[in-house]
Amino acid sequence: MKRVSAQAARATNRQPLPSPAARRGGGAARRASPSFHKSGGFTLIELIAAFVVFALGFGVLMQILGGALRTTRQSAEATQAALYAQSLLDVQGIGQPLKEGGGSGDFDNTYHWQLNVQRYQPQAAPGSTLKPALPTPGQPELFQLELIVSWGNQYLQHHARFVTLRAMLPPQPGSNHLPNGLPPGFG
Repeated sequence: MKRVSAQAARATNRQPLPSPAARRGGGAARRASPSFHKSGGFTLIELIAAFVVFALGFGVLMQILGGALRTTRQSAEATQAALYAQSLLDVQGIGQPLKEGGGSGDFDNTYHWQLNVQRYQPQAAPGSTLKPALPTPGQPELFQLELIVSWGNQYLQHHARFVTLRAMLPPQPGSNHLPNGLPPGFG
């Protein structure tokens, strides 16, 4: 067997053959040239650090998604309350004249309503020289309708308040309205 010098081995990109003492496990040769073989894998610390970063990122993502779902549910509930309110307010003063007072009821098992109707008298703005007009016979009357829609459970109640004005003509004696308040052709 021919020995190749280290310089010649580097020139041909070959490793020099180990000496016979190194092959036998000789201590002097092994200590003189330590050979660390690095494998291509990850260390345990690197794997743990990667898992911790992944777990933290996943936890933050779950909180963001949970908040988005909660916000979407609350938005859907508020939209449903607004639709119920609109449907109730739309029929007020239709069929029967408005009367001052209040009432309450349920839309379903979840949504409840409370309605308060009162006459409305516009007030002059502070500092204005205008005086409020006196009511005259046959002039439309203004009513303020305040509707509160409630929903939720015993731990968390939600409320939505809707306020609007409605103009009503006072009933005329001998008018052509049916007893239910609708004009002819609508009853």
